[in-house]
Amino acid sequence: MSIAYLQRQLESIYQVSLDHEVDDFLISDPELAACLDTSDNARMPPEKLLVQQQGEDLDLSLYIEHEVLQHLDDYHPNDELNDGNLKSFCIALEGVSHFLYLIWNASQERSVTLMEMELQAEVDKYVSILALFNQQGENDKWRELHNWLFEDATFADDLDAEQFVRYRDANRFAAKYCDSLDAKYLRHDDTDAMYDELRFFYRQPQGEKLRMINYPH
Repeated sequence: MSIAYLQRQLESIYQVSLDHEVDDFLISDPELAACLDTSDNARMPPEKLLVQQQGEDLDLSLYIEHEVLQHLDDYHPNDELNDGNLKSFCIALEGVSHFLYLIWNASQERSVTLMEMELQAEVDKYVSILALFNQQGENDKWRELHNWLFEDATFADDLDAEQFVRYRDANRFAAKYCDSLDAKYLRHDDTDAMYDELRFFYRQPQGEKLRMINYPH
C-alpha cells in the first residue's frame, strides 16, 4: 500500500523535496508500533510518527492503521475525494505531513516543536484537500471544508492535558490562518498568490508562523 502520492502532493505544493520516500518508513502493525513507541503517555491513534534521536541521527517510522491504508486503496482520493474517504485521507495526510516537515527541517539543520508540526499538519490538510477538490472540479467546497476541519473538530478522549492543549491550539491557529487565506485569496480566485504565501509560511519557524497568523497583512 503506497502513500507516496501524498508526499508528492505536499512536495509539489510547497516546492520542497526529500531524498527519502515515506513508503520506506511506513508500518501498519500496531504491535510493532507499540514496541517502537518510547514517548511519554504512549497512545495508539490511527496515525503516529515514531521518532528516536541518537546524537545527530534520527530513527523514524510512520505508523498508519492498516484499515486506513486499505480504505484509501479501495477508494483512492485522487479518483474522488468525498465524505466516504475524507477521514482516512486526513489521517494518512497528517502522518505524511509530519514525516515531510520533520525531515525537511532536519535537512536545513533546524529543530521543530511538536506544536509546530501539528500546526503545519492542520494547514497541510486544508490546502491538500483544496487542491484535490479543485482538480476534481469541486471549486466551491472551501467554505464547507473550513467548518469540517476546524469548527467541527473533536479531540481524542485519551489525550493528557498537555497534548489536548497542543492539539486544540494547533487547530485554533490553523483555523485562523486558513480563514485569512480564504479572505485574501480564495474569495478573489487568486490561488497563485496563495501558494506563494504558503511556501513562505512553510519555511518559517514557529514564532514567525504565529506572528503571521496573529498579525496578517
